[in-house]
Parts: sequence; C-alpha cells; structure tokens
Amino acid sequence: MKKSKLYIIHGWTYTVAPWEKTIALLKRQGMDVEMLNVPGLTTSSQKVWTIEDYVKWADRQIPDGAVALGHSNGGRILLNLCVEKPDKLKHLILLDAAGVYESSTKRDTARTLSKRLGFLKKIPGLAKVWHKVTGASDYARAPENMKHTLSNMLDSDKKLDLTKVVVPTSILWGAADTVTPPRQAEVMHEKIKNSTLEIRPRWNHAPYISYPDELARAIYRAYRKPPEVAQVSDIEVTHAADVSASMAMKKAAEPVVPDTKKISASMAMKKASGPAGEDLAGTSAALALPSKGKKLAKDAVVSSLAGVEFEKAEPEIPPQIIATSSVPKVGLVERARRKMGAKPKTKTATKPKAKVKAKKKGQR
Repeated sequence: MKKSKLYIIHGWTYTVAPWEKTIALLKRQGMDVEMLNVPGLTTSSQKVWTIEDYVKWADRQIPDGAVALGHSNGGRILLNLCVEKPDKLKHLILLDAAGVYESSTKRDTARTLSKRLGFLKKIPGLAKVWHKVTGASDYARAPENMKHTLSNMLDSDKKLDLTKVVVPTSILWGAADTVTPPRQAEVMHEKIKNSTLEIRPRWNHAPYISYPDELARAIYRAYRKPPEVAQVSDIEVTHAADVSASMAMKKAAEPVVPDTKKISASMAMKKASGPAGEDLAGTSAALALPSKGKKLAKDAVVSSLAGVEFEKAEPEIPPQIIATSSVPKVGLVERARRKMGAKPKTKTATKPKAKVKAKKKGQR
C-alpha cells in the first residue's frame, strides 16, 4: 500500500530554507514530503487575505484523505480547514500551531508603534532602532497588505471552535516556545477530541532551526502512528464523579421491590425490628417457598424460618404493631365476670355432624 504524502504549511515566514534539513531527514526515512508555499509569504501576493481565503487555497492544494502538518500560522489554516471540512484530512499534525485566541498588550502596542513610527526604518542607521522599538515582530516587518492579513489571522482565532476538529491530531510543541506558549498546546489537546500531545523541553517556536534531527524523528513517529479515534463504547467509566447524574441513573439497575403479599404476617413483624427488607428478601426461607397464590399454614411458615440468621435470633414483637384481628373479641358480660375473678368461659365443642346424622337415623 502506497504511503500518504505529507503536506507541510509553514508559519509566518518569508523563506522555507530553514526547513530544508528537517525535510531531507524525513525523505531519508522514505517519506514523501511537499512544502506548500503560502501566498503573501513565500509566494508573492498583493492581496489582503482572510482566513476563509487561506482555507480555500489549502483545500485546492491538499487532496482529500491526505496527511498535513501545520506550523504556527500554517496550523491555524489547517485547523480552520478541518472545521470547515471535517473529512478532508485523515491525519493532522500540529507544530507549535496558532489558533488559540489570547489578548496581547505587547502585540497591540507593536501594531500601534509600527503605524506611527514606520518612517524610522527609511532613515539610514535607524532601521535597527525601529525593529527594536516595535519588538521586531512579524507585524512590524510585514508589507502593508500582509499587516492587514496578519490582523485578519489573529482576529479569526476568536471564532475558531476547536471542539469541531474531529480528525486524529498529533500535537508537537516546544516547552520554551514564547510565541505560542505551551498553555495553548494544552488548550488544543483538551478541546480536540482525538488528539495526543508531546511537549519537548528544549524546543522553542522553530525547532526545525534549532533541533531539526529531533523534530524529524518526532514527525516520523507521529506520521507512522496517528491517534486512535475514540469510540463511545470504548470509554470506561472509572469514577462516579465523572458521570452525570442522569447517566448514573441510566446505568444503575432498577431496584427490585419484594412483593409484600407473599410475605407472612410473622415475617412482616420480623422485618420491622430486624434486617432491611432487601436483605430479608434474599435470605428468608419463607420468601423462597413458592406460594403460587396458595395460603401457607402457620406451622409451615414458622418451620420454614428455622436456621435463618437475623441480627436477633428471636426479635421481640412490639405490642403496638400486633393487628387487632389476631385478638379474640370479649363481650361486656364476659369482661364483667373476669373483673369479679371468674374464670374465662370457653366455648363447648359442637358435636360432629356425622354423629348427629347417625342419631337421627336411629330415631326413625
């Protein structure tokens, strides 16, 4: 299978010569690499460019399904391209990329000084002073049309939604980068779902100049192993705090409420002072007996509880919870007799029906 070509969009620079060593090292590894010349920077243009213009330009230069690397402003262009066309690239590599908006007093001051003191660079011997006063910024050195273009690029970061970048993204960064600080790399890594982040301690904003060998190896590793696309089913929940309340409710099993109709009266009273209903439902022998709608005999229920372990072997039954239906009714006369010390009356047993019938037959 033929390997994909790596397309590179450089940053805000007017020459790609410093990239030559890194590109040569990548080609030595068997990679097919093409550096794209950005209009207005490494190719001439008198036009004032917008981010939309650069996205259309990049879309024409890079074929669908390609792998692309963007450094600094080149990263900004590719990020906007991936938002506009999510399926354009199969792998994005960002190197100290621009795209995270931060207000900058220093940058705004440089713009103002460049506009007001721009005449100094035309006076012999004062060019160096002019560059020092304005901070030697990209804005200060840019032609007039590109000053407006750079302003358009910086302003475009305000509306760039990094969460819409879904292509697998490898983020390479320098810890010593003062142009696009590492905190911006962390923002990108956090917002781009399918991304990995590698921060190298010695790299500055242009590692292709200071550490071309290290950069070539890092690009080659990222190129060979793009980040895996996370699937929803692959996400494992390990902390309850990370799950919303609604999701936790969906994941929890529905509670099983025991059918109280199948529990005997004695069991119900034991539940009142003994273990919780859920534990009792799981351990009670009486509940384990299949009733199938038939009424269990009292002796059968009591015997079935033998050997069942409770917190108390014989829990006391509070008198107040005994149902009145279980106490025999006593009439007024009987209560009066008992107060006078008489023994309680007991009902005489009735003769069996079979004997009554036999007597009647003898009388006939």
